[in-house]
Amino acid sequence: MSDDILDMMLRTVDRLVAVEATRDMREGADGGRFPERLWQAMETAGITDADTIDDDMTGPAEMQALVRHVARHALPVPLAEVMAARRLLKAAGLGEAAEGLTGIGTADAGAMALEGGQLTGTLRRVPFGRHLSQVVFAARDGRGAEHIVVAARPAAVSADINLAGEARDDLVFAGEAPVASAAADGAADQVMAMGAAFRAVQIAGALSGALAQVLTYAGEREQFGRPIGKFQAVQHMLAVLAAETAAASAAAGIGFAEDGSSSPLRAALAKSRTGQAATEGAALAHQIMGAMGFTREHPLHYQTRRLWSWRDEFGNEAQWQERLGRDIASQGGDALWPMLTGL
Repeated sequence: MSDDILDMMLRTVDRLVAVEATRDMREGADGGRFPERLWQAMETAGITDADTIDDDMTGPAEMQALVRHVARHALPVPLAEVMAARRLLKAAGLGEAAEGLTGIGTADAGAMALEGGQLTGTLRRVPFGRHLSQVVFAARDGRGAEHIVVAARPAAVSADINLAGEARDDLVFAGEAPVASAAADGAADQVMAMGAAFRAVQIAGALSGALAQVLTYAGEREQFGRPIGKFQAVQHMLAVLAAETAAASAAAGIGFAEDGSSSPLRAALAKSRTGQAATEGAALAHQIMGAMGFTREHPLHYQTRRLWSWRDEFGNEAQWQERLGRDIASQGGDALWPMLTGL
């Protein structure tokens, strides 16, 4: 994709934000309600299926930039989940199986079973679960083989929300048939890695949005006759916040290979570092902003509540660091450098 086309897509998102991302819309979505009008506007503008147009025009890097930009604006839409589902289905040879709003879900180890053409088990805290038409996940058959599965959302839904107010619902399968499935070694790892890699991109975007707000505030808010951004202590915090934002952006880029795929190694590196940046960055943003940043009236919380939520979804930094250490230790010290340079 040319820089001009990518810039046009990002500016389209900016225009949609200006028109559709009203306070009423955001407050309405804060309890798990789906922002239908915003999503329809994104569909009309070609944002929601931009990754299906042409591989030469809309490559993985451009799609990640689009997801990052949507997260920068803290829009309560499942763009990352929809793109993650399509990538998983395409890799499994099921690219034509997705219909309607299709997201991704995960379950406890071995909890989803596919036997005799029927699914049993529970997907935990599925993003936007109640609003999905279909969900992509991993399941294990009676012989222990793993499969990538796409299935219609089951009737049994246990509704909940995350700290950001987005729907995070348990979906309970009790004998439903899948729409399609394909055997895939390490299917559960594939789903978890793809979800974590996209969350890393979203964290980088939300941090950049928080940084922009804080920089504006620090330049406008005056104390003792000058903007607070002129004080050395505040400048130091701004510098650390900017560094964490840059580190998150760099780490998020590691999460995907050039073809748009991910892996447990890439996801571990990306999610563990961006998760750390989310913790540090959100704390700094609120510290610089002071009491104003903690109010519902100021929009900073739309970014920071998502940072706190996304850092824990699809594995938090501690879980991914443990996985990373275990995998490296199992291969021996001599394999570490080739592993890192091969990314």
